[in-house]
Amino acid sequence: MSRHRFLKNMDGDDFEDFKEEDDLGEYDDEVYDVYDVVVEKFPDITYPEIEKVLMDFDYNVDDAIDFILNGGLNNKGKKKNNKKPPQAVNIINNNNNNKKSEPVNTNKSTSKGQRRPRKSTSENNNSNNNSNNNDDDDDNNKNKNNNNNNKNNNGYKPSSLAQDLSAITNTISNIKIINDKEFSFQSLYKNNKDNVTNSLKTLSIGGNNNNKVPVESKTPYNTPIGTPINDKNLPHSPKESLIDSINATTVNKNLNVKQHSINRKKELEEMVHVAFSSSDNKPHLNMVVIGHVDAGKSTTMGHILFKLGYVDKRTMSKFENESNRMGKSSFHFAWVLDEQEEERERGVTMDVCVRYFETEHRRITLLDAPGHRDFIPNMISGTTQADVAILLINASEFEAGFSAEGQTKEHALLAKSLGIMELIVAVNKMDSIEWDQSRYDYIVETIKTFLVHAKFNEKNIRFIPISGFTGENLIDRQESKLLKWYDSKQPTLIECIDSFSVGERLLNKPFRMNISDVYKSSSKGYVAVGGKIEAGLLGNGDKILISPGNDICTIKSIRRNNLESEWAVGGDNVDLSLVVENPSILRVGCILSDPEKPIPLSKRFIAQIVTFTLPIPMTNGYQVVFHAHSMEEPATITRLISLLDSNGAVSKKNPRCISDTCTALVEITLGRLSCLELYSSYRQLGRFTLRNGGVTIAAGLITEFYDNPPKKSSSSPLTTTTTTTSNKK
Repeated sequence: MSRHRFLKNMDGDDFEDFKEEDDLGEYDDEVYDVYDVVVEKFPDITYPEIEKVLMDFDYNVDDAIDFILNGGLNNKGKKKNNKKPPQAVNIINNNNNNKKSEPVNTNKSTSKGQRRPRKSTSENNNSNNNSNNNDDDDDNNKNKNNNNNNKNNNGYKPSSLAQDLSAITNTISNIKIINDKEFSFQSLYKNNKDNVTNSLKTLSIGGNNNNKVPVESKTPYNTPIGTPINDKNLPHSPKESLIDSINATTVNKNLNVKQHSINRKKELEEMVHVAFSSSDNKPHLNMVVIGHVDAGKSTTMGHILFKLGYVDKRTMSKFENESNRMGKSSFHFAWVLDEQEEERERGVTMDVCVRYFETEHRRITLLDAPGHRDFIPNMISGTTQADVAILLINASEFEAGFSAEGQTKEHALLAKSLGIMELIVAVNKMDSIEWDQSRYDYIVETIKTFLVHAKFNEKNIRFIPISGFTGENLIDRQESKLLKWYDSKQPTLIECIDSFSVGERLLNKPFRMNISDVYKSSSKGYVAVGGKIEAGLLGNGDKILISPGNDICTIKSIRRNNLESEWAVGGDNVDLSLVVENPSILRVGCILSDPEKPIPLSKRFIAQIVTFTLPIPMTNGYQVVFHAHSMEEPATITRLISLLDSNGAVSKKNPRCISDTCTALVEITLGRLSCLELYSSYRQLGRFTLRNGGVTIAAGLITEFYDNPPKKSSSSPLTTTTTTTSNKK
């Protein structure tokens, strides 16, 4: 059996377009000036409320800021929100015991909410100038220090809220920072500094705007037959609006269910040991094929499958005749992988297709990813399941794919950010340039320079000239023009694939499997799913938790390496037949996990990101689409914590914005609870990418989760306990 990814194209994953002039023209500039200062202390404050205060003070910005920061809105009878705002959860990070024993730094406590000097008209008109921004920051710091000193001299005593805010920086500074040498990229596209859209605006398109229409999640909460279901109807679904992060055990109705008994576990471990110790055992690899559209990915891999005997001559002859009738005579090898009618009509791969084949020393799960920019989300889903990759380059149109409008750079950077460490660069369509060695050498040098700058290890990159259509240098070579400069001692493509190194399998960690396919089932109560096991051991008859949804399913059968199997382990790409009471809870983006040690659910966390090229600088409130494993969710950058230097040290705390090619710690809030892990626990489930406007703008690693805040104490509404945790496995 071979399976095909049924991942729907989302027509670009950008949000609804909001016109900038509408954002900036709805309120006077003074409203936004006040909002920028008070929003950290009062995240739920609205523009109309600020406008009303300004009217009371004849649009005096400084007086309005003082009034709001001193609690004037609450004193006037503003209705308090029972829901704890995002900033209040940050307070929970502080160790409240320290407030009794440690002196309070009043200078620090007032710096976050300190007013800023009013800009002149000329300053507002030149707010996009970086030097002006730097000057404003210096002036702000001086004014903050002067005002704080005056308050101290007058016997000023900060409020308890200010004391809590003062400790946030100390808490955040202890967050684990990933070494920047391991996690750093160069700009995705050419950075045009003359483009005004790259400059900081008074209110960015991604900025806070309470009048924007909420964006629906694009992760399909669908049944196996594609019928949308209401998230509220999911059994045991928590009220997500009240919590930021939970461990699935808190809502799991089957707390006493075990994945398998101790004896069964020993039996499965023995099966695995025997299989891996066998002389005919071949290590398994998940390999994704990526590259710019029309680079020949499907044609090349389809031809390899045909040459290896996985497609018979009769089937290939049928494909050839049908493609000739459609006027696409050169596409018959691609049809081995492109099964959908629309893919064949358009001549473009749209979904990730999965096939299996063997080399002399490896068992390969092939993931053929789409190259068109409209289907990047599907490419991301396929790459998250891969161990290694082949990057195909079109030798005749190399510059088009390597340009800012092409997908070669984006695919390579996505592969690196999603954990691909070993790469084959296959320069395809060499027959169209008469196997010109100088052209090949130029492409190799250009690509190698880019990949090394993108932090690929040069030792893990291999280059090879091929022709996917003629089959030259795929499994053998006969072309005399190639043999003049590429001798028989150098490897073919299949030999390069056979020499891929095999990574570590996570067998001793709790079970985790990412669902990337859900199939129709003809049997009532049975559902077939496909995906990659990230960690753990699985056997027939095991009881597994489905998240989100928190229902238990039973493993009826396992198909591993295209064969029926009694077991599967971390690293395997499998098809499972499940016995489940409510099949509708299974959808792409779900995670199967050990019921006793389930995957946590989170919608708010701290992450270390690296930005590529941004349409506008990233600020608080910046909206993105969050991609992790097979899920995608609308998300918001709710706080900029710090900028990091090349050594991973904090270079600037609480930056106003993040620009291109920066490494930073940020707080991200998703639209709903999602299955995620810390990077330190499960690397593939702790990686993610951020997209905006159909372009990948950043990649990141999850470093810290926020827990559900405890109930308010009757004695003190600010007395809480530490809630930031790293769910250790």
